[in-house]
Amino acid sequence: MRIGWLGWMEGAALALWLTLAGVTVWSGGTQQVVKAIDPKALILGLSQERWMGIMFEDQHVGFSMTRSAPVEGGGTLFEGRSQFRVATFGKIQQINTAGTALVNADGALERFDFLMLADQVRLVARGEVKGKEIVMEVDQAGESSVLRFDVSEPPHVGMSLESAIRRQELAVGLKFSVPYFDPLTLAEGQMDFEVVGVEIFAGGEEAYWLVSRFSGVETRSLVTPAGETLRQEGALGMRMVRMTAEEAQKVTDDTPADLIALSAVPFEGELSDPRNTRLLKVQFFGVPSTRIVSQPPQQSVQDDVVTVDMPLLLELSSVPISALPPGWTNDEEPPPFLGSTLTLPVGHREIQDQAKKLILGAKDRLDAVVRINHWVFSTVRKEPSVGVPNGLEVLRSKRGDCNEHTALFVSLARAAGIPTRIAAGVVFSDRVGPKGQFYYHAWPEVLLGETGPWLAIDPTFGQVPADATHIKLVEGDLDRQVEILGVLGKLRLKLIDAR
Repeated sequence: MRIGWLGWMEGAALALWLTLAGVTVWSGGTQQVVKAIDPKALILGLSQERWMGIMFEDQHVGFSMTRSAPVEGGGTLFEGRSQFRVATFGKIQQINTAGTALVNADGALERFDFLMLADQVRLVARGEVKGKEIVMEVDQAGESSVLRFDVSEPPHVGMSLESAIRRQELAVGLKFSVPYFDPLTLAEGQMDFEVVGVEIFAGGEEAYWLVSRFSGVETRSLVTPAGETLRQEGALGMRMVRMTAEEAQKVTDDTPADLIALSAVPFEGELSDPRNTRLLKVQFFGVPSTRIVSQPPQQSVQDDVVTVDMPLLLELSSVPISALPPGWTNDEEPPPFLGSTLTLPVGHREIQDQAKKLILGAKDRLDAVVRINHWVFSTVRKEPSVGVPNGLEVLRSKRGDCNEHTALFVSLARAAGIPTRIAAGVVFSDRVGPKGQFYYHAWPEVLLGETGPWLAIDPTFGQVPADATHIKLVEGDLDRQVEILGVLGKLRLKLIDAR
């Protein structure tokens, strides 16, 4: 049996950690569009470093440091950095992040910087609020892109949330919302807060337990009335605890608990041949039916039962390879599911050239999909990776997990004119643990007709179509995939039928 690799959870866990710590896309040149924050050029007042130990289960895996200082004009500069280790399939990887956020005297965000270094990934982002727009310049895979987001009011980023909390008079029962933007996943919306408890310390000082909710992800934080965080708790036993600088940096040498194993979805039943399963029916527990995608005929949800029914390859019809209209040029807006994003550099010359090579001689869209899928599966080394996937970066490095396989496939397929989107959910694997279970995973879906059907495939497993153990929870880029974090530790599955 071919060994399959999983890996979506690695990116999901990283996104959660960075949240705790912390559109039109076009190819940019060397000229800087967004002005970076230069702390040395600011007139800083007194600041105090605040250190936290990063814990995973009972292991001390890293640390974070934050500080804030007043600047000229009445604003505040927030700075922070973190370093921590994670393990995926036994591979230990270190992630480093750093960031700054500048808010004005009214507490509104003006600019922010963000840096992440992890394995093969180096991502630098600089953002600026200009009127009712966020302009963000991103450097990744040796390329520069500029993204623009319309906003009704300046949002906060993770680094500046302290400013928003400071402006509240905390009391049990208080509820408030803050406009929020995550520069890692590009997710935007309202972050909802609720004060659910209070702790009184020996000296009479108070701290409040805040529950924050964003994109279905819930985090508990113990904060002071001044907005300083003393403790933070997330999914899978992840937490941050206030410590001295010396204590925070005493990271254990033990191998961190494996993220993949801990993210397993409890499963009752046995699947004897998962990679060749074409129909799967399971009962789900712990989450509402709205958290499971229903898209008949391939996946349907009724009450607490989800059924996945995948067609055979011979049952599939096809259409011409490209869905681009005749005479279309790169200067025009692409049709849906054919455009570039931060992680999918569809218009890059290297992506375009590779796509043309792969589909040369293909007779129809299905044939082109099979060719691209086989090339990605056989070319990209199956290797755990932590970070933000990028199709161009994967094309050059030719290694990664399911995120990287999916990002490269979608980039190449769209470059060939094939409407393609990203699905994320859970899939069965017996690679981890004493018995097979479901784990978090990502895969592409391609459009085989003008309006449908959408077909799930899997370049990580080398499958066209994907097997029926692929249960879809969300679709979309990182801004949607982060929603799966809200399911972690809650979803359970029980087998009803498989064949």
